Amino acid sequence: MDITFINVGYGESILITAEEKEREDGQFVMLIDGGSAMDSEYQGESGRIRALDFLSKKRIRHIDLLVFSHVHEDHTSGLVPVIGKIPVRKFWTSVHLSPEHYGKCITPQHNLSETNFKALDSINNYSRLMKILTDGDVTWLDGIRPSYFCTGDLSIDVLGPEPGYREKVDESLDRVFTASSDEALNAAVTEVTETMNNASMVVRLHYKGCSVLLCGDTNADGFRHILDTAPELLKADVFKIGHHGQADSVSEELLHAVNPSFIVCCASNDHRSNSTSEKTFETIRRTLGEEKITCLFQDGLYAERWNPETAPRNGVTVHIEDGVVSWYLS
Repeated sequence: MDITFINVGYGESILITAEEKEREDGQFVMLIDGGSAMDSEYQGESGRIRALDFLSKKRIRHIDLLVFSHVHEDHTSGLVPVIGKIPVRKFWTSVHLSPEHYGKCITPQHNLSETNFKALDSINNYSRLMKILTDGDVTWLDGIRPSYFCTGDLSIDVLGPEPGYREKVDESLDRVFTASSDEALNAAVTEVTETMNNASMVVRLHYKGCSVLLCGDTNADGFRHILDTAPELLKADVFKIGHHGQADSVSEELLHAVNPSFIVCCASNDHRSNSTSEKTFETIRRTLGEEKITCLFQDGLYAERWNPETAPRNGVTVHIEDGVVSWYLS
């Protein structure tokens, strides 16, 4: 099985492929999120690539399972062109948007802040996604559902979000689409932005003796419902930490429960928006030790910094075979 953390810059898009002869093209294809749609995110010589362009490069012609973690522009908006080009068979989401709002596009009468403008763009794009996918196999998930999905040698636990976070987001989203003034709209969009991270879907993959924990932008507090009830479900060989490695992304308690050998941070090592916080990596080193952990970004090792003289790095791939985890640049 290959898990590629596509270099979409400050954002997230994860491609998972596993050999399965009876599937189209001989493989099971899973995609989590689609990165940003903003042109500025892909400018420069960093090797950053849009999710759709990367999928095309890898000749991905179908998606068996599309998992949507949460409604933020850097996870949501890049999915719109993907589902316009590649057929999707199953779609999982934790965001309950009322069907009456599918396909709606909210346009404020006055300017919002830059943060809220991007947030509203992602909400509108999620509405578009649901309009396109509404006739397909769409499932809303939250809470803890061990071994919820199995195919071939792959099984998937759904571990989050905790229903309380999801319910807060659902209420805020409804207010976005029913706001009677820009003031009310601005307040509702702010609520969505501030509560959305811990409404991210959390999944754990199991493949031939290895486990991979993927959690969108869930921060350490968002794992509380699992840590309090079933911490053993968090154990994983590979942990994609939440919230782009910001200071709230991990805690010693969480790291002890997961106890990974590989940690991946989806932030393309540019440190923007307080991502890849040194506090986060100090906590990782203090809790798990210097030697045990391999820390990866979307474009290489944590200890490296991208050099424009090197070949573009479109992503980093974690490869699992015969119970052994390795990695390479894509």
